Amino acid sequence: MKLFAQQYALRFFVIFFILASHLSKVWAEEYIQPTEIPPENSERALLIAGLNENSTPEQKKVAYLAELALLTSSADTQVAQVELLEEKITQLLKSQDNDSELSAALGSAISFRSSFYTDQLAKLSLFSRRGNRIMDRAVKQAPFDLGARLQRGISCANMPAFLRRARYAVEDLELVQQQIGGKYGEEFQAFVEFYLAQAYSRNKQAEKARSLWAKLAGSETNWAQKSRQALEKL
Repeated sequence: MKLFAQQYALRFFVIFFILASHLSKVWAEEYIQPTEIPPENSERALLIAGLNENSTPEQKKVAYLAELALLTSSADTQVAQVELLEEKITQLLKSQDNDSELSAALGSAISFRSSFYTDQLAKLSLFSRRGNRIMDRAVKQAPFDLGARLQRGISCANMPAFLRRARYAVEDLELVQQQIGGKYGEEFQAFVEFYLAQAYSRNKQAEKARSLWAKLAGSETNWAQKSRQALEKL
């Protein structure tokens, strides 16, 4: 009986030690904040225009993220502009290959390129799958990188529902919303919440989408009008 008790105590200690080691590792993880870029397209354009041969890799990264945001939010974007940005990000990644946020941005750009081929299903499928693989790999490698999660979240929120990527957008953008909140200001928070509502809508969570868009529609942010339009279509 005494031997059994000793064995039981030893087994309990081993299990406790394993769990404690695992939890301490989880608690030790810290979320990496996303790179800040200007909220207005006019400011983004100035930032992009300011790049030169002496620009540092970090300055290039900020400018390329701003350019991606500019291109994806403009109705006049041409596919050649997106392809050029992909080339620039790919080149920068050669010296910054561990940058998960930048990798996710590349995947986002490639996925965005699929939107130019809505009448060519083969190309649409090709670019969306390729971009999704890159984004998923970036998030898998760095799940605590909120910049990578934000890039994938926004990209997936913009995808048609039939591609079945809305659940990733909900997962990523809820995490960003919880971890950042209003830290970057009201405009950034509204930006995240607008696309989170869009993800809810495409993930068949209409009431959550309605509630979030209604909140934004009554705000004084740049996302108020877009939210009112989204509510009308819901």
